[in-house]
Amino acid sequence: MPAFAAILLLASAAGCSNKTGDAAHQRPPSSENVSMPEERLSAGAVPDLPFSQGRSFASLDDYLAFLRERGRRDVPWYREIRPGLYELVSRRGPGAEPRHFTRDELERRFGFAR
Repeated sequence: MPAFAAILLLASAAGCSNKTGDAAHQRPPSSENVSMPEERLSAGAVPDLPFSQGRSFASLDDYLAFLRERGRRDVPWYREIRPGLYELVSRRGPGAEPRHFTRDELERRFGFAR
């Protein structure tokens, strides 16, 4: 019986680790196959926009398309209601009026040069 107890003790000690979950089975970082973000800050790209998640955008249209996609996850976005006029789509309180912006206002607001 003492041999069986020793085997159980060793088996349980081997399963213990200060790492939890998948972290115990991850490979160390390698310089091979490192993927870099496809979006790089280029001349004219605007970084650090609201809800941009670290991305930068070369045009207002690119940013508005990104926000529209994120709108499915309760991120405010802008719907073009007629050429050059946009409505902010977000949660509004009862009785709150919709907010409208011209294209020029959005370009100035978010730092896009014309």
